[in-house]
Amino acid sequence: MNFNVVINENQVNEIQNRLGQFKKKTPNVVASALNRGMSNMQANIKREVRKEYHIKAGDIDVTLQKNRANKGNLSASVASIGGVIPLDKFKVSPKSINPKRKSTISVAVRKDGTKKFKGAFMTDINGPKLFIRVKKTRLPIERLFGPSIPQMIGREDIVQRIQLEGQETFDRRLDYEIDRILGRA
Repeated sequence: MNFNVVINENQVNEIQNRLGQFKKKTPNVVASALNRGMSNMQANIKREVRKEYHIKAGDIDVTLQKNRANKGNLSASVASIGGVIPLDKFKVSPKSINPKRKSTISVAVRKDGTKKFKGAFMTDINGPKLFIRVKKTRLPIERLFGPSIPQMIGREDIVQRIQLEGQETFDRRLDYEIDRILGRA
């Protein structure tokens, strides 16, 4: 999933007109505003995903790749790249390791519900992990996985909210940067 802030040629011309004699500072102004919009999108991605899913912000942040703008390259973006996440990273109940447990383990990936996994068990392999037996025999077992961060971010309502906030931040920051340069003169 990739997020971008868009600036068109009319906006560039308007910025140059507002800057007047300082119009050669236009790339600096645009780059600063783009970087602030990108930082806002990064924060909003974590906030919006955590509203819907039981996931830690650090697990989301690991998947985010940021490209910053500068006066030579006027593009900034935030992209989320990553694979599926183990179910033990979400809300698991009970989370303790108990080999004699008879109750089923339930997992809440989204905030609106839980799912029971009959036959699933927690074991300690470099930390608690959730597994299920593939056959009735003791082995083989396989680890249970949920959705990836890009899948969570990819929901249309989440994408729209993040894009809208990022664009609004860019527009506000553009005005601030122009006023800052004109204020120095």
